[in-house]
Amino acid sequence: MKRSKRIISRLLVFTLIAGMMFAAGCSKKTSSTGDLVVTINDDKLYMQDMMYFIYAMEGQGQSYAQYYPGYWDMEYPEGSGSTMRDQMKKSVMDAAVMWEILYLKAKEADYSLTDNEKKTVTSNVESIMTSLKDKKEQLKLTGFTTENLTKAQEKLQIADKYYQTVIDGLGIKEADIKATIDRDKYRQYNTEYLFIPTTKYDESNKLVDLPAKDKEAAKTSINKALTEAKAGKEFADIAKEFDNMNTSTLNFMKDDNKADEAYQAAALKLENDKIADNVIEAKSGYFVVKMKDNNSSESYDAAVKEAVSEAQNKAFTTKYENEIKKDFKITENDKVWSKIVMGETTIPKAERITATPTPTAKDATATPTATPTPTKSGK
Repeated sequence: MKRSKRIISRLLVFTLIAGMMFAAGCSKKTSSTGDLVVTINDDKLYMQDMMYFIYAMEGQGQSYAQYYPGYWDMEYPEGSGSTMRDQMKKSVMDAAVMWEILYLKAKEADYSLTDNEKKTVTSNVESIMTSLKDKKEQLKLTGFTTENLTKAQEKLQIADKYYQTVIDGLGIKEADIKATIDRDKYRQYNTEYLFIPTTKYDESNKLVDLPAKDKEAAKTSINKALTEAKAGKEFADIAKEFDNMNTSTLNFMKDDNKADEAYQAAALKLENDKIADNVIEAKSGYFVVKMKDNNSSESYDAAVKEAVSEAQNKAFTTKYENEIKKDFKITENDKVWSKIVMGETTIPKAERITATPTPTAKDATATPTATPTPTKSGK
């Protein structure tokens, strides 16, 4: 049960953020019994109703497969005997059933779409069809049409209104969650810098130090840049004077490993709009550092938003599993659903990724996740 709840929550999150949401709905088209996938009370979902969930999950799985060798057939959780294909397939079914149940509940409550929400439907459908415009084989595999996507989008928009009603009734208050998050822990330092490298990649792609004379020349240039910066010249204008100098911003929290130790130590001493008195010598090169904001709330606000979303998703999943879902009898047609192989249903054969080794792939033991950004809506 715990794993099932986690997967449902992740699919909920994914479908909310996608911006091209496709509802699992009761198909209006003529369909043989063999195409029936799942029955929810007297409501029926056919294969076409499941297709965008498959399409969305396979698309995200493909993005992971580019970095993780054998992603689709990777065992997850380890020792379970279940693969990522299996997990994603269950996620598709759980999400399709959940959104259909939410739609049925919304219909009972007489929810309808506003003119703006209808425009959102049109926009979403256009986005999907445009993304597949030059992918004729994939369009054929999905069976997407403007008509069936529009009907599906309308259902999902209505279902989302009911979802928002449930969320609003859960009693989760941002202020309460905010009080549990340490503001100082997420204090962000926003800096700007000028940089000249003192390292380079050799023929074997190994990072090595520049010759002493080149490092000396770089030090001379960065010292000149520091003088100009102290005199008030813009970093962007200074960087244009030197072929090997660049400028950018670096925002970090203390000890989050985004900034070199020497860089961080110098930056933490600075007041806003102040420039470090000396050139900072880091492992990769020389820096001139300027503090833009030494007490930014950006990371803190993001942490609060994420915590609120996690609390909402957890509470919603509990309510859905224990209260909402129990009123519905769900019957899967295993004869049809067993034929679906994730990673091979909406992805053309020529585009399927089975293994792409990469030295940076170290942790693929997590199902796809994203941050939810549902839009509040009413009846």
